[in-house]
Amino acid sequence: MTSFAKFLRATSFAVPLIASVTALQAQPLQKVRIGYPPAWSAVEAAIPFGDTLGYFKEEGLALDYVSVQGTAVLMPQVANGSVEFGIMNPDLAIIAASKGEPFPIKFFYNFYPRNIFEFTVLENSPIKSLADLKGKKLGVGALSWGNLPMSRLMLQDVGITWMKDVQVMPVGVGAAAWERLKSGSVDALNLPATQNVMMEQAGTPIRRLEIPAEFRTVFSNGIATNDALIQKNPKLVEAMGRAVAKSMVACITNTEACVRAYWKIDPSSKPTASNEAQWIRTFVAVNQGSYKIGETASLTGRHGGYTESDWKNIIQKMKDGEQISAVNFDISKLYTNQFVKGVNAFDPEAVRATARTAKP
Repeated sequence: MTSFAKFLRATSFAVPLIASVTALQAQPLQKVRIGYPPAWSAVEAAIPFGDTLGYFKEEGLALDYVSVQGTAVLMPQVANGSVEFGIMNPDLAIIAASKGEPFPIKFFYNFYPRNIFEFTVLENSPIKSLADLKGKKLGVGALSWGNLPMSRLMLQDVGITWMKDVQVMPVGVGAAAWERLKSGSVDALNLPATQNVMMEQAGTPIRRLEIPAEFRTVFSNGIATNDALIQKNPKLVEAMGRAVAKSMVACITNTEACVRAYWKIDPSSKPTASNEAQWIRTFVAVNQGSYKIGETASLTGRHGGYTESDWKNIIQKMKDGEQISAVNFDISKLYTNQFVKGVNAFDPEAVRATARTAKP
């Protein structure tokens, strides 16, 4: 039995979290599910903002938002088509491909072209560098998260063996994870940058540990879909990417309206009136940081594109860290740029104009 088949047997299907707000129109919209680990929230407000502005409807799409616990859970569901699109880390796909058992998926939109995960400690911690984590306890979101192979490699680069020289513990995200750090039950956290901004905004002073320079520009999460959908309905995949690109442009143009729009997607997320101002400040800061990490156009002149060297770089690093044993496999099975031209076929100034008029 292949690793992909084992994943399908071992993994339960995700459940849609919240349905998008869509209006009736003459032609029915194509309902598609988009998954994100660990959970959709105002941390990732750009796509929901684009949803409320009608960018997905313009492309004939209606979104269902799916939440799962980690890339290891999401990837097989994208592969079998139970979730059409997933925003996830590529490491597990690379590991499977290196064994000659690639998942039947392809990454088609480079969502985060820079590393999004950070190692953080309390501001007054005696830990000053990654090397100081030897003999310590490290909190991670979940042991199924797709960033862990690269985090393991970063620590190996400073002489720390994963699960031997450092104890790795799942702590989740949000206030529960931050409390583990503040209480001393873990010495450091390895969470996305967005989580760290939120922790600071909540009043916990932290310090980021410097990671080796060669890891800072290694890309992270991308949007993937299954090979069958690419073959059967490439126009749908292109439409999804274009709506995402519009959403990213709109969110940075009017970030306050962007985070407020999330309340339309998930009304339960709206804070009380007394907490609203702080909530907005927090998620504006988080989304502005996310956009800087996810702005591929500033790196390549186009939204969502990969380069072959991007993939060769991350593959070689995983080989150096003994996460994979082979590098001579067909990397074209991992990603495609066939949709990049179509993804960028929109007027960014028109999108900005629409975003500016959105009510905050």
